[in-house]
Amino acid sequence: MLDGLYCEFLKLKRTKFYILVSLISLLCIFFSTLNKKYVAQLNWYGYFSNFEFIAFSIFYAFVIPNVVSYMFVREYQNKTACIEFSYPMGRFGSFINKFIMSVLVIACIYITGFVLVILSGFIFMKTPLTMTIIVDNLKVFAVSFVFQIALVPICGFIASISKNMIVPFIYSCAVIAGNANYLMGVKYKEYIFSILPAAVIAKLGTTVCPVPIPIKLVINSFDIYLGLTVFISGFIVCILYYRKANIY
Repeated sequence: MLDGLYCEFLKLKRTKFYILVSLISLLCIFFSTLNKKYVAQLNWYGYFSNFEFIAFSIFYAFVIPNVVSYMFVREYQNKTACIEFSYPMGRFGSFINKFIMSVLVIACIYITGFVLVILSGFIFMKTPLTMTIIVDNLKVFAVSFVFQIALVPICGFIASISKNMIVPFIYSCAVIAGNANYLMGVKYKEYIFSILPAAVIAKLGTTVCPVPIPIKLVINSFDIYLGLTVFISGFIVCILYYRKANIY
């Protein structure tokens, strides 16, 4: 298992993904602070929320599905799938390694974004940053991160079936369109599962929050059941596909 993970890491390292991780977070910071007059009116809660809105609904929604899909489709494009699946870990082990590496990459993106929004906040915010604010927004990041993981099997399945990056690209664009439609006023329980990671910031409904954010405002039982259903369904479909599909 560890050898397989290390192999996935080496293949990903060749793509310079760490540059993408830094770049995507910096782009989110840039666009969330583009309107300096608006940013000057925000408190720390508003500053975090502004970043989260842009990151979760647009940039992360586009970049993460494509990065995850690339890890699943790479062997098909390089014609090395038959070699990888002949290893002792087999097809199931290959899928698990790609899934774990996808989770680690998503974690890097979210951690980098969280750290950068704090560091940049010291430049733009005039009020002190408290531990309560950090914990509250850490909840928002954590819930969005978990929902992002729930969508990994779906991305992997789409990439494995298509065996190219065109369909995952279309999927990521559809996710952004779903986010835009939802965030512009569609009722919460009418949204499709593709916008799960953006749901947490839409539910807050404000950019200036003077009080601590209760966890029930960020996630509820419906979110949990929906996320579990999407994750388990996608995971089962991926396993069945990896067991039965033609790898050539």
